Amino acid sequence: MGALGAYKEANFVELAAYFGSLTAYVATYIWAESKRPSTKTGIMLPGPSSRREIMIYVVVALWAIAGGVAIWFKANLNDLAIYFVSLTGFVASWIAGEVYKPQDEVNKKIEE
Repeated sequence: MGALGAYKEANFVELAAYFGSLTAYVATYIWAESKRPSTKTGIMLPGPSSRREIMIYVVVALWAIAGGVAIWFKANLNDLAIYFVSLTGFVASWIAGEVYKPQDEVNKKIEE
């Protein structure tokens, strides 16, 4: 993404803010994996997949696609950074909730 930004002459201060917009989310994911590692397999392996792992791949892919398109069309990266920062609270809260009360446990109690 940095190379694309350099090629398209993006504002590197805005690009830094955009990279920073993903930092809190990734940090929350790393914290969650250190507190309660996933017991499910990775998305590329057979078996049930970790929802946290799927979520981080989806968010990073969307983040990269949106950033690449914004750089290509010379959009304001600060606006896009604010958009992703505003989503971080929601997604990070879900990840933290999965650490303390995984959805699988909640679903088991509902079925009983």
